[in-house]
Amino acid sequence: MAISDTTPVIVGIGEYVDRPDDPAAALEPAALIARALEAAGADSGGAMLQRIDSVDLVALISWRYKDPAALVCEMAGIAPARQTNSTFGGETPVRLIHDAALRIQRGEQKAAAIVGGEALHARLRARKEKVALPWTPLASREEEVKFPGADFAMSKVAKSLRISDPAQIYPLYEVAAQAAWGQTPAQAQKESAELWARYAQVAAANPSAWIRHAPDAEAIGTPSADNRLISWPYPKLMVANPNVNQAAAIIVTSVGEARAAGVPEDRMVFLWGGAAAVEPEDYLQRDSYAHSTAQAAVLEKATQIAGGDARRFDKMELYSCFPVVPKMALRTLGLNGASDVAPTVAGGLTFFGGPLNNYMSHAVCAMVREMRAAPGSLGLVYGQGGYVNKHHAIVVSTTPAADPLPDRYSVQAEAEAARGPVPPLLDGYEGPATIETYTVRYDRDGAPIEGAVIARTPEGGRVMARVAADDEEGIALLQSTERSAVGVAGHVRIDTFGKPSFEAGGKRARRALPRRFSRVERDGPLTVVTIDRSDQMNALHPAANAELAEAFNDFAADPAQWVAILTGAGDRAFCAGNDLKYTAWAMARGHSIAPPTTGFAGLTARFDLDKPVIAAVNGLAMGGGFEIALACDVIIASEDAVFALPEPRVGLAALAGGLLRLPREIGMKRAMDMILTGRRLTAREGLELGFVNRVVPAGEVMEAAQAYARDILACSPMSIRASKQIVRRGMEEESLEAAYQAQLRYPATRALFRSADSREGPLAFAQKRPPRWRGE
Repeated sequence: MAISDTTPVIVGIGEYVDRPDDPAAALEPAALIARALEAAGADSGGAMLQRIDSVDLVALISWRYKDPAALVCEMAGIAPARQTNSTFGGETPVRLIHDAALRIQRGEQKAAAIVGGEALHARLRARKEKVALPWTPLASREEEVKFPGADFAMSKVAKSLRISDPAQIYPLYEVAAQAAWGQTPAQAQKESAELWARYAQVAAANPSAWIRHAPDAEAIGTPSADNRLISWPYPKLMVANPNVNQAAAIIVTSVGEARAAGVPEDRMVFLWGGAAAVEPEDYLQRDSYAHSTAQAAVLEKATQIAGGDARRFDKMELYSCFPVVPKMALRTLGLNGASDVAPTVAGGLTFFGGPLNNYMSHAVCAMVREMRAAPGSLGLVYGQGGYVNKHHAIVVSTTPAADPLPDRYSVQAEAEAARGPVPPLLDGYEGPATIETYTVRYDRDGAPIEGAVIARTPEGGRVMARVAADDEEGIALLQSTERSAVGVAGHVRIDTFGKPSFEAGGKRARRALPRRFSRVERDGPLTVVTIDRSDQMNALHPAANAELAEAFNDFAADPAQWVAILTGAGDRAFCAGNDLKYTAWAMARGHSIAPPTTGFAGLTARFDLDKPVIAAVNGLAMGGGFEIALACDVIIASEDAVFALPEPRVGLAALAGGLLRLPREIGMKRAMDMILTGRRLTAREGLELGFVNRVVPAGEVMEAAQAYARDILACSPMSIRASKQIVRRGMEEESLEAAYQAQLRYPATRALFRSADSREGPLAFAQKRPPRWRGE
């Protein structure tokens, strides 16, 4: 056996778990870590604490510090020359131990401590119970330590669809792996639940675990009120649990230093070697979601260190943020979950607890205890970080390795050699696509927020798209337990929110789909759009806004439609604005409340519509409802109509164009009167101020709007479009002279003089007959 004074060994481990009855008595993260470090010093059986000349602190997030590594050293009463605030990533503790061992072997330092901890449970409980925590004053955002690795490269579409949380990304691997392994979702869920039950049993016997009872596989795998779905197919009991107060510390030194400090020989655990590799940071730039070549390369190297057979490992810790990680690892190791060796010695991130980046420190503590308890046994410690992208493993034993610890542990070249081609990621793609993998995000009530699909185009490109929650057929497809949706063909379109959406089957005719919140009627070249939520005073939420946006998309694109009228169902309201009850409900559950790219009702941010729109305002036009009316070209108001921008009265602002359009239409001072007070104006007052065109008796607003539309329809639609475009664009020119000179260059003006209408008008006049407009 190769052993010398510089041979690195783990000699001390310490853990601290804090569960006070009074949240004010909870220890802050730095104090937890200091206690774990003191425990590690005591565990060594020698005078190791004061010999430490290097401290690496694993990145923490539950409290903001200026320099947490220095604070921990101060609390523990030590002053090492090297104090480092290290990186984010679940593999970080394994890497730091490995790096420290190599520095010690090279004689660059004598003793190193790898420490970390979180107190997220204490912080969240204190916030809930409104308790002030007597901790180190919170550092400002400017002064807080910036841990490296906090951000990962991520594609624009992933950010747009909000698929950026590990709980949403790991399921993409789970689903793809299920299909590759030939499993139905039900079969795969059973495997996950049975595997997780093994982790739970180990946690129940670990005094440092956060959850000390062991639910069985059925309880783990079955969604319920206490085990709600997080992201398909994982319920709460299959995801990491960061809501803990836990800290751990590991002391690494040389055999010579340990002996000099009086550390007993039976406390020493040797590192035989290890390996590390990474996947591309951006998860949409991976070759596949059914495997990780980096993980495979790392575990294959660890197996090689053990003699070429993973059954040689007496104990294992396979990282366990989500079931797919150890399931892939077990298959790479050739164990497939059937091994008598448990996949964990600590209990896993769900049941032991997931103190964010520091779980593997606890896993190493548990592994050291196991090695000491069974001298000569061999242990595998595998950590993983990011989004299946950072992998690091070490092999440990109380028996020294045959050779010194190799200086090089990267197996990146092997991972790259095994990696397949990465499909090009397509932005803005619309067309056929086949599902590569998928998940579904759920709210706190267990209801789907929306699905997320990664798909492949016929040409081999990769796209990411959402499946809307109201696409019941699509969500049901993704939630099937009997059949995987991987391989299902469908179609991707850019929806009214500017996001790619996947729909199973062929391209759907949007106009033919049933409408739930609006009605669209056509009478020759006239389109009438009705907001149909009279029970909610025609207030709008995202789904209603989407319907209206599609209606106006159709109107804009249809050359046979020349004029539109927008009104509200019933006689109480044109539109009461944003549906605040829905907004409160949605925000509490993580649902998006963003409007379409064309704005509220598909109009307030639509700046390229040259066809006229008439607002037939019957009743209330409040907030967003008033903003919609202002976005129309003409307002015909019932005498009982009421207008207001009351957003400041509910802590909001009229950001759908009302603050910008109203001053342009009635002048700054008059507009500020409405804006700053939120007061209501009658239709007559609106007429006097100039934002209402006509006031008509109650019950006659639609008749008046249709008569107004007929007057417009008597004109050339090409002339109307050119006139509207000249007015709108001309107001944006720097001067009247500039507008005058530019008007002939505007697209609608050019289209007018190229059209048949420009010839039909003079001809009809000369022939003394009504013109026959063609609109082209």
